[in-house]
Amino acid sequence: MVDKKSQIEKFREAARELKTDQSDEAFEAVVNKIAHAPKLTNEQIKEMVRRKREEQS
Repeated sequence: MVDKKSQIEKFREAARELKTDQSDEAFEAVVNKIAHAPKLTNEQIKEMVRRKREEQS
């Protein structure tokens, strides 16, 4: 028998497996982390991309 789940059911199941936190505090913590992250220069971005490509090879 094929188990037909709606897209929202699949999403909720995946979220449970990833143990996501939907609290306001968790959201604010992530936003603050992003907001206070140092700005990268173009050279730093290029270096980061180069390293990622090397890892994938």
